[in-house]
Amino acid sequence: MASTRNDARLWALLADLFRQAGTQYPDDAQRYARTAVAIVRRERATGNARTWAPGEAIPYDVAKVYDLDGCVWDRQSTDPESTMRDAWRMRGFDPGEHEPSCGGVHLTPYLLDAWGPLTEVRRG
Repeated sequence: MASTRNDARLWALLADLFRQAGTQYPDDAQRYARTAVAIVRRERATGNARTWAPGEAIPYDVAKVYDLDGCVWDRQSTDPESTMRDAWRMRGFDPGEHEPSCGGVHLTPYLLDAWGPLTEVRRG
């Protein structure tokens, strides 16, 4: 699902640059690019929305985020005591439109590594 908040092209360009610069492992280039996109999002932020890169913790008061492609993910529980506090599900998942791996429930660290950075969708 493309949107005005889609940073997939920027991520791909940065990942290529990190690979060309000689990152030790191919996955490192993608992770560094995700972190760089998080920095760009933070710099261009005009409101109070927060952005997280791979390796960062998302506070439990955050219930909804959008990923690199602009797709929205809902946290399964914002209760810090819940076993679902680090579980996320893609809103409106459609196997004909999205990668099959986006279906189901994903934990925060995996979500950040696979589809990050994640930016908060503020209520109201």
